[in-house]
Amino acid sequence: MFELLKLLFDGLVLRDTARKGLLNWKVMLAGFGFVIFLYGTVLPAGLLYQHDPHYKWLFIATVCVDAVVFILVMFFGARRYLRAMTASKKQSCASQ
Repeated sequence: MFELLKLLFDGLVLRDTARKGLLNWKVMLAGFGFVIFLYGTVLPAGLLYQHDPHYKWLFIATVCVDAVVFILVMFFGARRYLRAMTASKKQSCASQ
């Protein structure tokens, strides 16, 4: 039941961001690419480490690279969001 509420809330958030003009095909493409990159790197390294524990350092290095990529994506995403919000506030102030 809780998962259905989370999905409903996610749908409302996506609809709100689309109405504000913050969600377009470029953002969706970047999001899907980010998820594919994370799964495409960590999952094979994790499975390899699970079967052959001597690949521990490969798994640790992969997780570190993915952590850096995650931080960069979150930084640039927050920066894009703040710039879009600032632009919309300037536009609303100019129209008054």
